[in-house]
Amino acid sequence: MFFFKTKQVFHQVLYFQSLSLVLRNSKPNLFQLSFLRNFTIVKGAETKYKSEAVISESYKISEKKPITSFKKKTNTSFILPGKDIPFIILYFLEMGILIDVSFALFLSQVSKYRINSALENGTRPKSKVKNDEFVLRPQISATLNRIFQPDKNHSYYNAICGEHGSGKTTLITKEATNVGKGVIYVDIPSNLENLGKAFGKAVNLSFFEETSITVILISKILSKLGLANDKTVISSFQWESVMKRFRHACEVYKTKHGKPPVIIYDNINRLVEKNPELLDILQDEAKDNADERTYVAVFVSSENLVSRRMKSRSACSRLWTTIDIGDLTKEESLDYLINKHKIDIKEAEKLYDLIGGRILQLKSEADKLQQGKPFEAIKEKIFTKIKCDFKNAKLHPKQVYHEVGKNFINALLNSKEISYFTFVDFFNTSEVANEVLNKNIFAFHPEKNTITFQSRSSEADKLQQGKPFEAIKEKIFTKIKCDFKNAKLHPKQVYHENVIFKRMLIYF
Repeated sequence: MFFFKTKQVFHQVLYFQSLSLVLRNSKPNLFQLSFLRNFTIVKGAETKYKSEAVISESYKISEKKPITSFKKKTNTSFILPGKDIPFIILYFLEMGILIDVSFALFLSQVSKYRINSALENGTRPKSKVKNDEFVLRPQISATLNRIFQPDKNHSYYNAICGEHGSGKTTLITKEATNVGKGVIYVDIPSNLENLGKAFGKAVNLSFFEETSITVILISKILSKLGLANDKTVISSFQWESVMKRFRHACEVYKTKHGKPPVIIYDNINRLVEKNPELLDILQDEAKDNADERTYVAVFVSSENLVSRRMKSRSACSRLWTTIDIGDLTKEESLDYLINKHKIDIKEAEKLYDLIGGRILQLKSEADKLQQGKPFEAIKEKIFTKIKCDFKNAKLHPKQVYHEVGKNFINALLNSKEISYFTFVDFFNTSEVANEVLNKNIFAFHPEKNTITFQSRSSEADKLQQGKPFEAIKEKIFTKIKCDFKNAKLHPKQVYHENVIFKRMLIYF
């Protein structure tokens, strides 16, 4: 009797307890007892089936093999399904954008201060030429000074050209430093991937500060997918960002000082062959900002192609003037050689007669003379270089442009300079003429649109044998007359009325 009551109380306790508590406090073999089912009908069939399902599932779990390896447990805990990867990437992008917002607000203020400071002080580039070797050229310096200090309503951009070694960069950097305020100097690097950094350095803005975290992340992803170069993505972003800030700073500067600032692009010729489209973009920028009177651009080049390309585009409508910085005069050259290099006057005159007033070449050969190298050895080396240039231009005997080149050189020796259009007529097409023009023998002067010898040494090559110039010229003209006769170009001959021949008669 007592046992029955105890058993009844036990079952009642089980019934009134929660299911989870019952499972936790019971032995697994109790779930197999038949009498347990008699107490699950209190709330009907639906409750019965739910209870049985839970108990059955719990029993299955208890029979699973336990994980005995901690390594296996940790590996299984952190495996993420592949479908979650896009959401993870999106999450990090969102975080990057949020960070960028605050980061950009801070950098915006810092960048404005730095660019404004750069305009207020100017770049003030350092010259590579020592003061005791610098040759004063007052007229050119005065012209540069006017260009670097435009008036309020100046609405044009400018160009400066000159052959390699003419001293244009030295004069420009000196005058830019003298003017100081409002003059930004950018030296176009030989590696164009560093152009953005060069511009950032000029305006006192580090491009590391201008690189967005989001842009870096996107560029890395595109690079991994092979869709873009991560450096190209960042460089494009940097360039656009700093140009936008620079234009705004120029507007602030003009409002404060009553005149637009000036930006100088030196060695712009480095863009012609590697990235001519970028040169076009800079020219369009210069034209647009000249229209808006935001800033004045100055393009400095050493190549003939730059001037011709810029003048062939509609953006040249705002090109105010092209300054041609040429060689030193004879007086300037002799003064430089005698007073700065302490060379004997006779040797100085011989050196000038050989190479002319190209200051870089004068310095190079003067240093050799001071080191004891004989003048004749210097002359021979120069003529060897000229012969190589003639060969590269295909002007040597048995080369394709020998005959026409010979005729043009003879005309140029007599007149000293010839119109560019006449030069093209000699070679029949502008493509051929420009090919020859780029071989370091002839020089193009855009201000006058004329062609000359690039250096006096090209002309001096004809005097190598020590013969008088007039004797050489007479012999050349005799040969030309024979050639004209053979070509049926003499008066009363069939091709006498040829247009090119008539133009050549001007020089003979």
